[in-house]
Amino acid sequence: MKKITGIILLLLISSFSLKAQDEEVGKLVSQGVAQHDAGEYNEAIDLFKEALKIDKKSPLANYEIANTYLAIKEYSKAIKHANTVIKVNKQYVGSAFILKGTALDLQGKSKDAIKTYKKGIKKDPTNYLLHYNLALTAFNTKDYKQAEKSTTNAIKNNPQHGSSHMLLSYAMNAQGKRVPTTLAAFYFLMVEPNTQRSQGVLQLLESKLGQGVKKTGENKITISISPDTDNEFSAAELSLSMLAATKNIEENKDKTDHELFIDNTKSFFSILGEMKNDEKKSFWWTFYVNFFDDMVKAGHNETFCYY
Repeated sequence: MKKITGIILLLLISSFSLKAQDEEVGKLVSQGVAQHDAGEYNEAIDLFKEALKIDKKSPLANYEIANTYLAIKEYSKAIKHANTVIKVNKQYVGSAFILKGTALDLQGKSKDAIKTYKKGIKKDPTNYLLHYNLALTAFNTKDYKQAEKSTTNAIKNNPQHGSSHMLLSYAMNAQGKRVPTTLAAFYFLMVEPNTQRSQGVLQLLESKLGQGVKKTGENKITISISPDTDNEFSAAELSLSMLAATKNIEENKDKTDHELFIDNTKSFFSILGEMKNDEKKSFWWTFYVNFFDDMVKAGHNETFCYY
């Protein structure tokens, strides 16, 4: 009985010791994060190092010191500590893969960064930022198909992540995909309607809405569309051009640009809604088209356009 009691006491002492250790590490890391946020990076690193003296494998301390090394462009050191977090494989693993991938990308090692993000996704498949960062690196290396795939995966895991919709719009524009470009741009502008970034996306959207329509005479309008035969939105693209051309007809001559925008947006979303069928199961139809069709049917199109 005495032996059992002794073992229990040792376990209790060990438990209290570990708890005190974790509390001290947490305290030092909190102070270090405050220094980091204040731009005092060297002071932050000193505090994180003190925490690592207590627990060299602490996922929290290793992640935060890696983050600070990334901020001061000490990329190799950032990767070293991110690797420790990944190896321990407890907390912050997904974030550590993001940090490591970012550091590699900033070193000009885009291929290694992409491999890192993919490994991270295997560990943490629902981490939308891993998918987004993979998409961003792919986009910057002009791998627009991979950027498209990864941004759609990011959106599936976090539909309200504005940056993913914006990047998807740019990736589709780079591939010459007019309708998908507009759908992603519309959704981004709903999520983020009034920022510096939204101005650029609005300009892209307006250029796509009016694309291929040219007034070639007093009563003559020329409409040109993409010759791409492998285009699930070819009919919708023609409709988009026809709608853009309506601003030149007699009945619309007294309408403001915004009134025409409201009318044409409603018509465009309605046309897409009518085109839906059970065979159209791609992300564009199940996510964007379904959403905008439901929005129009619920009577919110005008509010959406003003917003």
